[in-house]
Amino acid sequence: MNSDINKIDASLAEKLEQLIQTLSKPKVADNKTLWGSDECAAYLGLSKKKFMGDVACKRTFPQARNVGGSENRTNWRWVASDVMSWALAQKMTH
Repeated sequence: MNSDINKIDASLAEKLEQLIQTLSKPKVADNKTLWGSDECAAYLGLSKKKFMGDVACKRTFPQARNVGGSENRTNWRWVASDVMSWALAQKMTH
């Protein structure tokens, strides 16, 4: 039983250390933060497939930047503040 508690304590301590490291990182301004398709999809409340197939390809959606220097689609990134502004400008339909 004590070994189980020790394992839980060690796991909790590791997770707390990860959280401290994450919270200690400096906050980067939204207009300097680049998001991949996963972050864009999560912000918009969509699946990655729906985001890439229906949103990222819209002419009104912010221009992506290829940060990898190749045509590999996994290197496309969007400026977070541009995505946020675009989302706020969209008409709500129900």
